[in-house]
Amino acid sequence: MSCFFIKKAILWLSIASLLYTAGCATVRIRGGVFSPPHEKYTVSVPGNEWKPVKIGKEDMALWHRQYHAMIAIISSDIENKGLSLETLSRHLFLGIAGKKIILKEPVLVDNQKALHTILEGEMDNCTLKINSYVVRIGDKIYDLVYWAPPYSFDSVKDDFENMARTFRFTKTNSR
Repeated sequence: MSCFFIKKAILWLSIASLLYTAGCATVRIRGGVFSPPHEKYTVSVPGNEWKPVKIGKEDMALWHRQYHAMIAIISSDIENKGLSLETLSRHLFLGIAGKKIILKEPVLVDNQKALHTILEGEMDNCTLKINSYVVRIGDKIYDLVYWAPPYSFDSVKDDFENMARTFRFTKTNSR
């Protein structure tokens, strides 16, 4: 199951990353805090069994082997500043079939408007439960995404939620 799930997770992340023009980044975690090379944000990384992996154009991806779960942060340039958070969120989930929205709510991430979505869906006969925050500042979009099989989703969901609460834009980010 784990190899199969990793393959599907990588495929899904690759599809999501291709929707925007994101640059390749090196994973830099110091003192439990991740800061991408462009240094426009910082975020605390959960400990425990989360291991950094590099699978595409994401800023950072973490894999939890025991629960077959993954966290990714994707920052991307966006040309059309008129796109709503709702539209940007829908783009994140392209390729997911049978989407069942569990929660969709506007929230603030570091005092910036964001859309928080939890949904279940299927990709290539593999059922996923996904938790995401989509934040837009000017011509940048930030996707914070956590996914796992439904049976293990709640096991480490709090790690992702705690991580999302620590997401901070730096002063170099134009607000």
